[in-house]
Amino acid sequence: MQTVVEISGSAKGLFISLCIARLRNNLMLQKGRILMRKVLLFFGLVLLCSAIMFADLLMPVVKAPMIVTTLGQSPGALMFRLVCVRSKIACVQEDLLTASQLREKFQAPNGPKTLVITTGTSLKGMGAAGIDINAEVKRVEDLMKEAKALGMTIIGAHIEGMARRVDATDERSIVTVMPKSDLILVIAASDEDGYFAKFSEESGIPLLKVNESLDIGPALLELINAE
Repeated sequence: MQTVVEISGSAKGLFISLCIARLRNNLMLQKGRILMRKVLLFFGLVLLCSAIMFADLLMPVVKAPMIVTTLGQSPGALMFRLVCVRSKIACVQEDLLTASQLREKFQAPNGPKTLVITTGTSLKGMGAAGIDINAEVKRVEDLMKEAKALGMTIIGAHIEGMARRVDATDERSIVTVMPKSDLILVIAASDEDGYFAKFSEESGIPLLKVNESLDIGPALLELINAE
């Protein structure tokens, strides 16, 4: 005997409404998933583009030992060596370092891995050394070329404040070193007008700015230990 179940019109309407609602929910869920995928894809592309745009601003590899020289025979190189000593960073100072001397030191056991060049000039210092700004520029240009060939990291530094940014020789030392550096190191007092910050932004060379000279050592240690 076959049993026939009859469904009233109102029950049929309710059943159809539930089916439609469930279908609508499924469609909305699918649309939501598709939208989420699009959003994730969009942000993924944004991050990728950002990484490409700012890749040049990533800090370079900085290794010790370091060797520091000066373009302009100011006390900047001495200051840098002293802050390295304070932070126990191996560093030697050679105010008149030449390209051939750099290669010789690099090839020696435990040779320097990072070349630091301080900028800002001292006419008194150059006079005592028996050189002029033209000779200094030539020496440092050759030095940087050799450092690049050796695969060394080059840090261009200005750590004596605005007093070393007052004349044409100061400017010449800066424009000789900074464009060919892998990292620009300055103290806040050297960048009161935002010159180095703007140069870093326009050139894509990363800038390491510290409040004062005593902060240089700890900042360099962070880079060395980040390797």
